[in-house]
Amino acid sequence: MSAASRAAERIASIGLIGASTELIEIDDVSDTIVSALSDERVLGVAVRGIDQGSVLGDDATLASIIDAHDAVMAQTMRIEIAAIETSRMLDDAGIDHRVLKGAALAHTASVRPADRSFRDVDVLVDGSDIDAAVALLVRNGATRAIAELRPGYDARFGKSVTLRHNGIEIDMHRVLSPGPFGVWMKPKELFLLKRTIEVGGHGLPTLDPTDHLVHACYHVALGQVTPVLSNLRDIAMLASSPTDPADEERFEETIKRWRGGAVVKRAVRLTQARLDATLPQFLSDYAHRPVPAAELEMIAPYLDEDPRGRFAALAPSTLKALPMSDRPAYALAVGLPDGSDPVARVKDILRRR
Repeated sequence: MSAASRAAERIASIGLIGASTELIEIDDVSDTIVSALSDERVLGVAVRGIDQGSVLGDDATLASIIDAHDAVMAQTMRIEIAAIETSRMLDDAGIDHRVLKGAALAHTASVRPADRSFRDVDVLVDGSDIDAAVALLVRNGATRAIAELRPGYDARFGKSVTLRHNGIEIDMHRVLSPGPFGVWMKPKELFLLKRTIEVGGHGLPTLDPTDHLVHACYHVALGQVTPVLSNLRDIAMLASSPTDPADEERFEETIKRWRGGAVVKRAVRLTQARLDATLPQFLSDYAHRPVPAAELEMIAPYLDEDPRGRFAALAPSTLKALPMSDRPAYALAVGLPDGSDPVARVKDILRRR
């Protein structure tokens, strides 16, 4: 591991329960550390450390970190405006929704919003509303990144629909993760408890802390093979909040219903491996808790670095997790999307096998 990566991990742990309070001295060249902090999305935490005097370095390096953070915050504010506009459109259309991930966590789990940058807008809607929500955004100038595989796929099987509007990516979610763990979760439960955060004079509806923690674990374990430090930090912050802690019992019950023990186990181990933080016992216990073999088996397809390879790997396990009544429609949509050449598609499937 490079010196910049080690420094980024120490910086990402600033303010977490159990983290070392020793001063962090940056002795790497400015462009290398700035790149590492940017890639791991912890520039904001680094600037807080500089302000508090816990992050030290030469003037040029510290100035570079602050300048990079200013640039990231300018883009983050544009994304935040897009989140507000999207929420207003959905409100006006009577579509119930929840703002997810960075746009919400910056104003809830973080010590201050500037600690937590984000790169897109994530919104959850009920599966029955996703077609209307996507159509609404398209009418207002957004464009889909990828066409729907077949009519009805998004509402029945999709994880999310990615759109772009004025250069901003908007992910309209039906569930929190793709694949079998998305099939097993019960997304309607995420609409039972609602929190509202005030951002730019608009009340953004979001999840309660327990559901945010569930989502953070799923995102870390299943979203990327190597999650960025800001996402690991989300778990530590949500799990140990002194003012608005997660409900331990409800967290456990949700994970049990959603068959997500293997998901949380992987998320906890990844967090403990890279952050200097003490997780509460109800969460840290998952690192050594036995989980069903079927759940462990379903984790493997998520560990493909290539998006196309990951989709191909997840398809068989998704089919296996689906009820029998849904399998023919899913197999048809994935195996033979609208507009595809049947012969070419079969050759492609055989080549992948």
